[in-house]
Amino acid sequence: MKDEEEKVNFLFPPWKLMGRFLLVTMMLILGTAFSGGTVFNLYIQLTPEWEIGILFSTTVIFCIVNFRVTRGSFFCAHILKYYAIFLACINILSLLMGSHIIFSLINTTLTLIAFFLISGETYQKLVQYQLDFFDDIKEATEAVEKEIAMLNKSKRS
Repeated sequence: MKDEEEKVNFLFPPWKLMGRFLLVTMMLILGTAFSGGTVFNLYIQLTPEWEIGILFSTTVIFCIVNFRVTRGSFFCAHILKYYAIFLACINILSLLMGSHIIFSLINTTLTLIAFFLISGETYQKLVQYQLDFFDDIKEATEAVEKEIAMLNKSKRS
């Protein structure tokens, strides 16, 4: 009998890999929101409309990059890794300034954990699993199209 990780599921990756991905996603979304609040409260004074617009734009870009990770992009996984470090640096600076210490410490911890999870083997397995999955779909599609073309060609003859 195969263990849980080796069971084949054609629609979704194994639960351990999916759980790691969702945990990293939630940590980075929270890190984005908390870091945005830190930046707007400590470094930049903007109107609420601009703050919401910038946070919304950042979140949309994050979602696009995260979506590409679900399609097997190692490049986007690296972008997320460095994004997590960037968010941690923002909060480390606020820790050094001595403002909102507990809040900044929690956010720094969240983003550093996200960085280490992205760097970990399980997250990389997810990206590889997704890359292989979509490569298999592409190969199957090409084989079906080739077969259909051959059938259409034989019908014309």
